[in-house]
Amino acid sequence: MFLFAGIITAFIKGGDMRNVLLGCIILFGLLGGMFAQETMDSDYVIREEDVLSVIVRGEEEYTIRDRAVRMDGRIAMPSLGEIYVSGKTTQQLEAEITEKLKIFMRDPIVQIFLERTPSHRVHVAGKVGRPGNYALTGPTTVLEVLMSAGGPLDTAKVKNIRIIRNINGREVQFRFNYKDVLQGKNLKQNILLENRDWIMVP
Repeated sequence: MFLFAGIITAFIKGGDMRNVLLGCIILFGLLGGMFAQETMDSDYVIREEDVLSVIVRGEEEYTIRDRAVRMDGRIAMPSLGEIYVSGKTTQQLEAEITEKLKIFMRDPIVQIFLERTPSHRVHVAGKVGRPGNYALTGPTTVLEVLMSAGGPLDTAKVKNIRIIRNINGREVQFRFNYKDVLQGKNLKQNILLENRDWIMVP
């Protein structure tokens, strides 16, 4: 935060109102990015082969680092044993581990970090600049992949983009209105993508 204050102060000392406004824009942009990333991480759904660190503040003996989620969806933690983590968000898992640790300590503070993910991919088809397969190297939204694919073409029906996902053998579709998301509307539809999702741009 001191860094942000320094940025604004430097612009103000320039004595130009345009510099002050520019400084404010930079500050809000940086803060917005920080909060957006925090929200994204808390909503990230953990999956097999993800590598996690579970930090218990001030309690190194309960902390694990760079621990891969096994193919059975579990990780092992000191004193807590085997914990099923696959399919849970990082926020859900933090709450679960916090509750379990209350047996051993008062007011535990747990933080979960996604260190890296395996090479998961999504497919982008239809009217985009560069259709094809795209790697998910971490929590990634629909908009981010669309931008990587060159964005929708001028002839695309950007209000009717679909994300197709297979859940337990059943096809589920999500709607995505590209124009709305660019304008900051209905941002909940800008979901995090999962391995083997399809983005269809008509």
